[in-house]
Amino acid sequence: MAVLTKNRIPAGHWYRADGTPLHRLPTADGSGERATTIRDAQRLGLFPSVTSILGVLAKPGLEKWKLNQVALATLRAPKQEQESEDYWCNRVRDAAFAQVEQAADRGTAIHAALELAMTGEPYDPELAVYIEPVLKWKAQTGIEIVERELRVVNHAHGFAGTADVLFRYGQAGIGILDYKTRTTKPGEKVVAYDNQAMQLAAYAATYWGEENIERVLAANVFISTTEPGRMEVVKHETLPRDWQAFKLVAALWRYIKGYDPRTAQRN
Repeated sequence: MAVLTKNRIPAGHWYRADGTPLHRLPTADGSGERATTIRDAQRLGLFPSVTSILGVLAKPGLEKWKLNQVALATLRAPKQEQESEDYWCNRVRDAAFAQVEQAADRGTAIHAALELAMTGEPYDPELAVYIEPVLKWKAQTGIEIVERELRVVNHAHGFAGTADVLFRYGQAGIGILDYKTRTTKPGEKVVAYDNQAMQLAAYAATYWGEENIERVLAANVFISTTEPGRMEVVKHETLPRDWQAFKLVAALWRYIKGYDPRTAQRN
């Protein structure tokens, strides 16, 4: 196992064995870039990200949400007489998920501001309503950040990724945090999804060591984008179980993809 540099790289793609991200490659004609494929990964011996591995799991809640967005978009973008069905379907899909892109942009901006704020650097004051509750919580808990935005590679189990925050607390406490923006409703409880616990378990086992996984305090810090100022911390109490589950998902990923990055490193 190895722990690498602190640069922030969007998760969900591919990494070299030394932790260098390789999410995109030059096109054959040299005119630009394209997404790295699994064929490239096999040729270059790349490691999949934690989020790529978790992508093989079904997500019923997410799929239901997507269907609902498309259904609602048909009301906002009714079919015109001159439109073909294909054109209308494309237009409905665009209307359905435009808000997703907007939410992603806001989430990226909040995350970047948190990176700066956690080191005492200035950040966009317009985002203060999202950032200040997190800083207040951090001060109240007294946690000591030891690493942030850290790329990690797990050679034993064949994956890589970026951990938001690794910290210590008390005399011997160790932990990990992951920031998530979330749309919330007043009075509605914020809960973590199953794969979020596994994501933290994968990073924690890689950085703090599998032998220490039972000691790790893991939590998601949820920042509401629909209720500015609302921030909730959801702890994961079964991290050893989550780590065992993630290893099974990693094995399933290797089976489905027909690719084992651990073997590729030995060849």
